[in-house]
Amino acid sequence: MSDHPPSRNYRKSDLITRAWLFIFVLVLACPIVALSQAGGRSSVGTGGNHVVQGYIFFPSGRRAEGQIQVKLQSYVAGEITVTADTSGSFTFSSLAPGNYTVVVDAGENYEIARENVFIDTDLNMSRSGIPTSNASRRYTVMVHLQPRTAGQMKAAVVNANLAAVPDNARKLYEKGLDLSRAGDTAKAIDSIKGALSIYPNFPLALNELGVQYLKSGKPEKATEALNSAVKLEPDAFTPRLNLGIALLEAKQFQEAQAQLNEAVKRNAAAPTPHMYLGLTLAHLNDLVEAEKELLRAIEVGGNNMGLAHYYLGGLYWKRRDYARAVEHLEKYLELTPNAPDSERVRTTIKELRNKL
Repeated sequence: MSDHPPSRNYRKSDLITRAWLFIFVLVLACPIVALSQAGGRSSVGTGGNHVVQGYIFFPSGRRAEGQIQVKLQSYVAGEITVTADTSGSFTFSSLAPGNYTVVVDAGENYEIARENVFIDTDLNMSRSGIPTSNASRRYTVMVHLQPRTAGQMKAAVVNANLAAVPDNARKLYEKGLDLSRAGDTAKAIDSIKGALSIYPNFPLALNELGVQYLKSGKPEKATEALNSAVKLEPDAFTPRLNLGIALLEAKQFQEAQAQLNEAVKRNAAAPTPHMYLGLTLAHLNDLVEAEKELLRAIEVGGNNMGLAHYYLGGLYWKRRDYARAVEHLEKYLELTPNAPDSERVRTTIKELRNKL
Protein backbone atom coordinates (compact mmCIF):
# COMPACT_ATOMS: atom_id res chain seq x y z
CA MET A 1 0.00 0.00 0.00
CA SER A 2 1.01 3.60 -0.44
CA ASP A 3 2.23 5.59 2.54
CA HIS A 4 -0.45 8.19 1.78
CA PRO A 5 -4.24 7.73 2.09
CA PRO A 6 -5.60 6.79 -1.34
CA SER A 7 -8.03 8.96 -3.25
CA ARG A 8 -11.62 7.71 -3.20
CA ASN A 9 -11.79 8.18 -6.97
CA TYR A 10 -8.74 6.11 -7.94
CA ARG A 11 -8.91 4.22 -11.23
CA LYS A 12 -9.38 0.44 -11.40
CA SER A 13 -5.83 0.03 -12.70
CA ASP A 14 -4.56 1.93 -9.66
CA LEU A 15 -6.52 -0.40 -7.42
CA ILE A 16 -4.96 -3.47 -9.00
CA THR A 17 -1.48 -1.96 -8.73
CA ARG A 18 -2.02 -1.18 -5.08
CA ALA A 19 -3.33 -4.68 -4.50
CA TRP A 20 -0.11 -6.17 -5.87
CA LEU A 21 1.93 -3.84 -3.71
CA PHE A 22 -0.18 -4.95 -0.80
CA ILE A 23 0.57 -8.60 -1.51
CA PHE A 24 4.26 -7.99 -2.13
CA VAL A 25 5.23 -7.16 1.46
CA LEU A 26 8.48 -8.07 3.12
CA VAL A 27 8.59 -11.81 3.78
CA LEU A 28 9.57 -12.65 7.35
CA ALA A 29 12.75 -14.68 7.82
CA CYS A 30 11.99 -17.40 10.34
CA PRO A 31 14.82 -19.64 11.57
CA ILE A 32 12.31 -22.19 12.82
CA VAL A 33 8.66 -22.89 12.43
CA ALA A 34 6.83 -21.65 15.48
CA LEU A 35 3.20 -22.56 16.16
CA SER A 36 1.51 -21.12 19.24
CA GLN A 37 -1.40 -22.87 20.86
CA ALA A 38 -3.19 -21.99 24.09
CA GLY A 39 -4.34 -24.24 26.88
CA GLY A 40 -1.29 -26.50 27.07
CA ARG A 41 -2.17 -28.66 24.06
CA SER A 42 -1.01 -28.60 20.46
CA SER A 43 -3.22 -30.24 17.84
CA VAL A 44 -0.63 -29.51 15.15
CA GLY A 45 1.99 -32.23 15.02
CA THR A 46 4.61 -33.62 12.67
CA GLY A 47 2.59 -36.16 10.75
CA GLY A 48 2.53 -39.11 13.14
CA ASN A 49 0.34 -40.58 15.86
CA HIS A 50 2.52 -40.35 18.98
CA VAL A 51 2.10 -38.06 21.98
CA VAL A 52 4.50 -36.26 24.31
CA GLN A 53 2.85 -35.25 27.59
CA GLY A 54 4.66 -33.29 30.28
CA TYR A 55 4.36 -31.76 33.73
CA ILE A 56 6.29 -28.78 35.06
CA PHE A 57 7.28 -28.48 38.73
CA PHE A 58 8.68 -25.56 40.71
CA PRO A 59 11.88 -26.22 42.75
CA SER A 60 9.65 -26.72 45.83
CA GLY A 61 8.00 -29.69 44.13
CA ARG A 62 4.71 -27.88 43.61
CA ARG A 63 3.13 -28.08 40.15
CA ALA A 64 4.00 -24.97 38.15
CA GLU A 65 1.34 -22.44 37.23
CA GLY A 66 1.13 -19.33 35.08
CA GLN A 67 1.83 -18.65 31.42
CA ILE A 68 4.85 -20.92 30.90
CA GLN A 69 6.01 -21.38 27.33
CA VAL A 70 6.93 -24.89 26.17
CA LYS A 71 8.55 -25.69 22.84
CA LEU A 72 9.01 -29.01 21.10
CA GLN A 73 11.99 -28.71 18.79
CA SER A 74 13.13 -30.97 15.98
CA TYR A 75 15.62 -30.00 13.31
CA VAL A 76 13.87 -32.18 10.75
CA ALA A 77 10.29 -31.13 11.58
CA GLY A 78 10.70 -27.62 12.96
CA GLU A 79 9.24 -26.27 16.20
CA ILE A 80 5.84 -26.30 17.88
CA THR A 81 5.04 -24.01 20.81
CA VAL A 82 2.35 -24.27 23.48
CA THR A 83 1.60 -22.50 26.74
CA ALA A 84 1.27 -24.85 29.71
CA ASP A 85 -2.11 -24.89 31.41
CA THR A 86 -2.78 -23.64 34.95
CA SER A 87 -1.63 -26.95 36.45
CA GLY A 88 1.70 -26.91 34.61
CA SER A 89 0.82 -29.65 32.13
CA PHE A 90 1.28 -29.67 28.35
CA THR A 91 0.70 -32.06 25.46
CA PHE A 92 2.11 -32.38 21.95
CA SER A 93 0.19 -34.81 19.76
CA SER A 94 0.32 -36.25 16.21
CA LEU A 95 4.11 -36.70 16.38
CA ALA A 96 6.19 -38.74 13.94
CA PRO A 97 9.18 -40.84 15.12
CA GLY A 98 12.38 -38.87 15.62
CA ASN A 99 14.56 -36.90 18.04
CA TYR A 100 12.82 -34.08 19.91
CA THR A 101 13.81 -31.59 22.58
CA VAL A 102 11.28 -30.20 25.05
CA VAL A 103 12.30 -26.65 26.02
CA VAL A 104 10.60 -24.93 28.97
CA ASP A 105 11.04 -21.20 29.54
CA ALA A 106 9.42 -20.18 32.84
CA GLY A 107 10.83 -16.64 32.86
CA GLU A 108 13.87 -14.82 34.15
CA ASN A 109 13.77 -16.42 37.61
CA TYR A 110 14.39 -19.95 36.31
CA GLU A 111 16.91 -21.63 34.11
CA ILE A 112 15.61 -22.76 30.73
CA ALA A 113 14.96 -26.48 31.09
CA ARG A 114 15.53 -29.02 28.30
CA GLU A 115 14.52 -32.63 28.10
CA ASN A 116 15.23 -34.95 25.17
CA VAL A 117 12.64 -37.35 23.81
CA PHE A 118 13.36 -40.04 21.24
CA ILE A 119 10.33 -41.59 19.53
CA ASP A 120 11.40 -44.90 18.06
CA THR A 121 10.02 -46.34 14.83
CA ASP A 122 9.04 -49.69 16.45
CA LEU A 123 6.69 -51.06 13.79
CA ASN A 124 3.87 -53.47 14.50
CA MET A 125 4.23 -56.83 12.76
CA SER A 126 1.48 -58.59 10.90
CA ARG A 127 1.03 -62.37 11.21
CA SER A 128 3.11 -62.81 8.09
CA GLY A 129 5.96 -60.84 9.67
CA ILE A 130 5.47 -57.80 7.43
CA PRO A 131 5.76 -54.44 9.23
CA THR A 132 2.51 -52.49 9.37
CA SER A 133 1.65 -49.12 10.91
CA ASN A 134 3.41 -47.57 13.92
CA ALA A 135 1.82 -48.25 17.29
CA SER A 136 0.65 -45.06 18.94
CA ARG A 137 2.73 -44.34 22.05
CA ARG A 138 2.63 -41.72 24.80
CA TYR A 139 5.85 -40.32 26.26
CA THR A 140 5.76 -38.58 29.65
CA VAL A 141 8.26 -35.84 30.56
CA MET A 142 8.75 -34.45 34.08
CA VAL A 143 10.36 -30.99 34.03
CA HIS A 144 11.78 -29.72 37.33
CA LEU A 145 12.62 -26.02 37.19
CA GLN A 146 15.85 -24.74 38.71
CA PRO A 147 16.28 -21.20 40.05
CA ARG A 148 18.52 -18.95 38.01
CA THR A 149 21.64 -17.90 39.91
CA ALA A 150 23.70 -14.82 39.08
CA GLY A 151 26.68 -15.82 36.98
CA GLN A 152 25.38 -19.35 36.53
CA MET A 153 26.40 -21.01 33.28
CA LYS A 154 23.67 -21.56 30.71
CA ALA A 155 22.40 -25.10 30.45
CA ALA A 156 24.05 -26.89 27.57
CA VAL A 157 21.81 -27.79 24.66
CA VAL A 158 21.95 -31.48 24.01
CA ASN A 159 21.43 -31.84 20.30
CA ALA A 160 22.12 -34.93 18.25
CA ASN A 161 22.92 -32.69 15.28
CA LEU A 162 25.91 -31.25 17.17
CA ALA A 163 27.41 -34.60 18.16
CA ALA A 164 29.96 -34.72 15.31
CA VAL A 165 30.78 -31.00 15.36
CA PRO A 166 34.23 -30.01 16.68
CA ASP A 167 34.03 -28.16 19.98
CA ASN A 168 35.54 -24.90 18.67
CA ALA A 169 33.10 -24.83 15.74
CA ARG A 170 30.14 -25.54 18.05
CA LYS A 171 31.17 -22.70 20.37
CA LEU A 172 31.37 -20.22 17.48
CA TYR A 173 27.96 -21.38 16.25
CA GLU A 174 26.41 -20.95 19.70
CA LYS A 175 28.07 -17.55 20.05
CA GLY A 176 26.47 -16.59 16.74
CA LEU A 177 23.06 -17.60 18.12
CA ASP A 178 23.64 -15.44 21.20
CA LEU A 179 24.69 -12.48 19.04
CA SER A 180 21.59 -12.92 16.91
CA ARG A 181 19.36 -12.90 19.99
CA ALA A 182 21.12 -9.73 21.09
CA GLY A 183 20.30 -8.13 17.73
CA ASP A 184 23.85 -7.97 16.34
CA THR A 185 23.28 -9.67 13.00
CA ALA A 186 26.61 -8.64 11.45
CA LYS A 187 28.66 -10.16 14.27
CA ALA A 188 26.41 -13.21 14.30
CA ILE A 189 27.20 -13.79 10.62
CA ASP A 190 30.94 -13.47 11.30
CA SER A 191 30.78 -15.95 14.17
CA ILE A 192 28.75 -18.51 12.22
CA LYS A 193 31.07 -18.16 9.21
CA GLY A 194 33.94 -18.83 11.61
CA ALA A 195 32.25 -22.06 12.68
CA LEU A 196 31.84 -23.07 9.03
CA SER A 197 35.49 -22.32 8.27
CA ILE A 198 36.37 -24.98 10.86
CA TYR A 199 33.61 -27.45 9.95
CA PRO A 200 32.09 -26.76 6.51
CA ASN A 201 29.60 -29.68 6.60
CA PHE A 202 27.61 -28.13 9.44
CA PRO A 203 23.90 -28.04 8.45
CA LEU A 204 22.71 -26.16 11.53
CA ALA A 205 25.26 -23.40 10.96
CA LEU A 206 24.49 -23.19 7.23
CA ASN A 207 20.78 -22.88 8.00
CA GLU A 208 21.42 -20.19 10.60
CA LEU A 209 23.75 -18.31 8.25
CA GLY A 210 20.95 -18.24 5.68
CA VAL A 211 18.55 -16.88 8.30
CA GLN A 212 20.98 -14.13 9.30
CA TYR A 213 21.46 -13.12 5.65
CA LEU A 214 17.68 -12.94 5.28
CA LYS A 215 17.54 -10.66 8.30
CA SER A 216 20.21 -8.51 6.65
CA GLY A 217 18.19 -8.18 3.44
CA LYS A 218 20.58 -10.36 1.41
CA PRO A 219 18.39 -13.14 0.01
CA GLU A 220 20.90 -14.18 -2.66
CA LYS A 221 23.55 -14.94 -0.03
CA ALA A 222 20.88 -16.63 2.09
CA THR A 223 19.97 -18.85 -0.85
CA GLU A 224 23.59 -19.95 -1.27
CA ALA A 225 23.94 -20.97 2.38
CA LEU A 226 20.56 -22.69 2.53
CA ASN A 227 21.18 -24.61 -0.69
CA SER A 228 24.28 -26.04 0.99
CA ALA A 229 22.27 -26.98 4.08
CA VAL A 230 19.63 -28.74 1.96
CA LYS A 231 22.28 -30.69 0.05
CA LEU A 232 23.72 -31.97 3.33
CA GLU A 233 20.33 -32.91 4.79
CA PRO A 234 17.77 -33.14 1.97
CA ASP A 235 15.07 -34.58 4.24
CA ALA A 236 15.24 -31.79 6.84
CA PHE A 237 12.22 -29.51 6.97
CA THR A 238 13.62 -26.27 8.41
CA PRO A 239 16.35 -25.44 5.85
CA ARG A 240 14.01 -26.44 3.01
CA LEU A 241 11.38 -23.98 4.26
CA ASN A 242 13.95 -21.23 4.74
CA LEU A 243 15.34 -21.84 1.24
CA GLY A 244 11.85 -21.37 -0.18
CA ILE A 245 11.49 -18.11 1.75
CA ALA A 246 14.91 -16.89 0.56
CA LEU A 247 14.04 -17.65 -3.08
CA LEU A 248 10.74 -15.83 -2.65
CA GLU A 249 12.61 -12.84 -1.27
CA ALA A 250 15.00 -13.02 -4.24
CA LYS A 251 11.94 -12.99 -6.57
CA GLN A 252 12.83 -16.41 -7.96
CA PHE A 253 9.22 -17.49 -7.78
CA GLN A 254 9.34 -20.74 -9.76
CA GLU A 255 12.27 -21.98 -7.69
CA ALA A 256 10.58 -20.85 -4.48
CA GLN A 257 7.45 -22.77 -5.40
CA ALA A 258 9.44 -25.97 -5.91
CA GLN A 259 11.17 -25.70 -2.52
CA LEU A 260 8.01 -24.76 -0.64
CA ASN A 261 6.16 -27.68 -2.21
CA GLU A 262 8.92 -29.92 -0.85
CA ALA A 263 8.62 -28.29 2.58
CA VAL A 264 4.87 -28.98 2.59
CA LYS A 265 5.55 -32.63 1.73
CA ARG A 266 7.91 -32.92 4.70
CA ASN A 267 5.52 -31.33 7.20
CA ALA A 268 2.03 -30.73 5.85
CA ALA A 269 0.81 -30.07 9.40
CA ALA A 270 2.92 -26.90 9.68
CA PRO A 271 1.06 -23.75 8.56
CA THR A 272 4.09 -21.63 7.63
CA PRO A 273 5.05 -23.41 4.35
CA HIS A 274 1.42 -23.27 3.21
CA MET A 275 1.37 -19.52 3.84
CA TYR A 276 4.57 -18.80 1.92
CA LEU A 277 3.58 -21.17 -0.87
CA GLY A 278 0.32 -19.25 -1.17
CA LEU A 279 2.19 -15.96 -1.37
CA THR A 280 4.54 -17.40 -4.01
CA LEU A 281 1.60 -18.64 -6.10
CA ALA A 282 0.02 -15.19 -5.87
CA HIS A 283 3.20 -13.75 -7.40
CA LEU A 284 2.92 -16.35 -10.15
CA ASN A 285 -0.66 -15.14 -10.71
CA ASP A 286 -2.11 -18.54 -9.80
CA LEU A 287 -4.71 -17.02 -7.52
CA VAL A 288 -6.89 -20.11 -7.23
CA GLU A 289 -4.09 -22.26 -5.80
CA ALA A 290 -2.75 -19.31 -3.80
CA GLU A 291 -6.13 -18.97 -2.11
CA LYS A 292 -6.19 -22.71 -1.28
CA GLU A 293 -2.76 -22.61 0.34
CA LEU A 294 -3.46 -19.49 2.38
CA LEU A 295 -6.76 -20.93 3.61
CA ARG A 296 -4.95 -24.17 4.47
CA ALA A 297 -2.40 -22.19 6.50
CA ILE A 298 -5.24 -20.64 8.49
CA GLU A 299 -6.94 -24.02 8.90
CA VAL A 300 -3.90 -25.67 10.48
CA GLY A 301 -2.38 -22.59 12.14
CA GLY A 302 -5.49 -20.96 13.58
CA ASN A 303 -5.01 -17.62 15.30
CA ASN A 304 -1.25 -17.66 14.69
CA MET A 305 -1.73 -17.00 11.00
CA GLY A 306 -2.46 -13.27 11.02
CA LEU A 307 -0.16 -12.78 8.04
CA ALA A 308 -2.12 -15.34 6.00
CA HIS A 309 -5.24 -13.21 6.54
CA TYR A 310 -3.21 -10.18 5.43
CA TYR A 311 -2.14 -11.89 2.20
CA LEU A 312 -5.67 -13.15 1.55
CA GLY A 313 -6.89 -9.57 1.93
CA GLY A 314 -4.53 -8.55 -0.85
CA LEU A 315 -5.53 -11.51 -3.00
CA TYR A 316 -9.25 -10.78 -2.71
CA TRP A 317 -8.54 -7.10 -3.29
CA LYS A 318 -6.86 -7.98 -6.57
CA ARG A 319 -9.88 -10.10 -7.52
CA ARG A 320 -12.15 -7.15 -6.59
CA ASP A 321 -13.88 -9.30 -3.99
CA TYR A 322 -13.93 -6.34 -1.60
CA ALA A 323 -16.19 -7.92 1.01
CA ARG A 324 -13.83 -10.84 1.62
CA ALA A 325 -10.82 -8.51 1.43
CA VAL A 326 -12.30 -6.46 4.26
CA GLU A 327 -13.12 -9.62 6.23
CA HIS A 328 -9.55 -10.88 6.16
CA LEU A 329 -7.91 -7.51 6.72
CA GLU A 330 -10.10 -6.98 9.77
CA LYS A 331 -9.12 -10.44 11.03
CA TYR A 332 -5.46 -9.52 10.51
CA LEU A 333 -5.93 -6.44 12.71
CA GLU A 334 -7.79 -8.50 15.31
CA LEU A 335 -4.96 -11.04 15.52
CA THR A 336 -2.09 -8.51 15.29
CA PRO A 337 -3.46 -5.28 16.82
CA ASN A 338 0.01 -3.82 17.32
CA ALA A 339 1.22 -4.42 13.76
CA PRO A 340 3.35 -1.50 12.52
CA ASP A 341 1.15 -1.12 9.44
CA SER A 342 -2.14 -1.21 11.34
CA GLU A 343 -3.12 2.40 10.55
CA ARG A 344 -2.52 1.91 6.84
CA VAL A 345 -4.58 -1.28 6.89
CA ARG A 346 -7.43 0.54 8.64
CA THR A 347 -7.32 3.24 5.98
CA THR A 348 -7.43 0.60 3.26
CA ILE A 349 -10.40 -1.13 4.91
CA LYS A 350 -12.33 2.17 4.89
CA GLU A 351 -11.58 2.65 1.19
CA LEU A 352 -12.61 -0.91 0.38
CA ARG A 353 -15.86 -0.49 2.30
CA ASN A 354 -16.64 2.45 0.02
CA LYS A 355 -16.45 0.04 -2.93
CA LEU A 356 -19.05 -2.36 -1.53
